[in-house]
Amino acid sequence: MRWVYQPVEVQYPDDTWVLGRISGWWTDAAGEVWCRLRTLPGGDGPRWCHYDPESVRLLPSAGI
Repeated sequence: MRWVYQPVEVQYPDDTWVLGRISGWWTDAAGEVWCRLRTLPGGDGPRWCHYDPESVRLLPSAGI
């Protein structure tokens, strides 16, 4: 497991997008990538979920 601070946008099944962050990455024995995801503000608490780049968009974590 690798701890990180990665801002993201998360798409819900109703096609709305909310801000969130990933605080950890983990790859299981089958090679599947999981992320510890939390939506903001006041959203769901942190949870491990399968990483799907179609519904979880990574945002820049540092300015240029």
